[in-house]
Amino acid sequence: MIPGSVPTLTKSQFVRGLDCVRRAWLDLHRPELRPPLTEYDRDRMETGVRVGELARRRYPEGHRLPAAYGDHALAAALTEEAIADGRTCLFEATVASEGRVARLDVLRRDDAGWSIDEVKSSSLREPEDLKPDKVMELAFQVRTARRAGLDVAQARLILVDTGYVWPGGEYDPFGMLGAVELTQTCDEQTDQVDEIARNIQENLSNPELPGVETNVHCKRCDYFDHCHRGISPRSVLFLTRVRALQILELRDIGVERIEQIPDDFPLTEPQRRQRDVLLRGKPIVGEGLAEALDAMAYPAAFVDYETSNPAFPLFAGTRPYRQVCFQWSAHVLSHPGADPVHFEFLAPDACDPREAFCRTLWEVVKDAASIVHYTDFEIVQLRAMEHDDIPLAAELLATIEARSVDLHRIVYDHVCLEEFGGRTSIKVVLPALCPSMSYEGMAIAEGAGAALAFRRLHEPDLPPREEARLRRALLDYCRQDTLAMVEIYRALRVLAKARERD
Repeated sequence: MIPGSVPTLTKSQFVRGLDCVRRAWLDLHRPELRPPLTEYDRDRMETGVRVGELARRRYPEGHRLPAAYGDHALAAALTEEAIADGRTCLFEATVASEGRVARLDVLRRDDAGWSIDEVKSSSLREPEDLKPDKVMELAFQVRTARRAGLDVAQARLILVDTGYVWPGGEYDPFGMLGAVELTQTCDEQTDQVDEIARNIQENLSNPELPGVETNVHCKRCDYFDHCHRGISPRSVLFLTRVRALQILELRDIGVERIEQIPDDFPLTEPQRRQRDVLLRGKPIVGEGLAEALDAMAYPAAFVDYETSNPAFPLFAGTRPYRQVCFQWSAHVLSHPGADPVHFEFLAPDACDPREAFCRTLWEVVKDAASIVHYTDFEIVQLRAMEHDDIPLAAELLATIEARSVDLHRIVYDHVCLEEFGGRTSIKVVLPALCPSMSYEGMAIAEGAGAALAFRRLHEPDLPPREEARLRRALLDYCRQDTLAMVEIYRALRVLAKARERD
């Protein structure tokens, strides 16, 4: 780009600059700083491509324009040529005007004028419940098309309808996808779109890195590590569940670190504990910890589930993005000092795994006096399976609810270590309480990886060796989760006894 010239603003640059103009600037001027795509990023992108392909089946008259490979002028010329030839429905049409360019998923014309349909793999929602960036993205498309001379009469988002129950066979583009009418909303955003677009273009044309106000939105950015090099783990940005307004209020009184927060500043109880840990320089162990642990009856089954929620359902009778339980692990303690006995289940084939999941889990937990889990995720999944009339789901739900011990709640209510950093997920708590245990180096080390691995097991041409590798990795990961719970429980007992001695 010629220094000082105003760059062409694309839809993706506009969207990337909505939260933070620095992100769009770094994309353009320092792209090498952007982290490489993860396998989860690629999976989301592939899902988006599949949803787009499904959406095109809603428009049998549609014509897909040839790729211009980043040449915006050529792409716009091909679109103008197709319109001049009488095409009334175009896929991936490009419109450009006065330094802005937009590629439209679906551009249609009828007696009322042109319509723009933008396809997203997000869930179908009411207009007021849509994320603002999705609406602003569509508004940018509409504004750019109108500036290019198109009479846009309608604008919609085409989204995935999570109420659609897949009967098997081909996915129905009208049943699985739904439209949200947003024409008036886009019209109301015209001035804001123009203002944001001008601001982004001005910053993109400047060779200097834009100065921006950092806040909680930075945590979602792929440039976080670059923009916050050397940031202290005690920064108020890492205060647990901190709100943007809290950050601004703390900065207004000159507070940048958690331990500097004054006593009279309004904090939630978890936030106050996090601050107090840093002030005292030692862990906080609540007086109710021993009582909470002693309430656990034996035998105790420590259980964990793995689920997958693909946009495209894998099993007839399920819905887009519906969590499907495909694996469980359990470690059973007959008494507090006993060696844990391990049990496990992983869906053996390509059939809906939920019935076998419930049947096998029932055999393990039916005689347990306590059923230990981490958060209420397991109970929520059983409620969903009960709703779907999965055999034994109701019995499992009633049993687990009656004998439930939420280990996460015990940690959250009674224990705070500086190493937690204000978080209490099992991946954070485990190394803080049990330094000898870790997920590092595991082939699968988080739930998203397990869900992706399970979907890969359903690929038709998966080599047997890769299938065996994935299954082993899934079993190892789920087993690690329940063993981690046992070790966290034992570490908590040590902390409780130490507190009693003190």
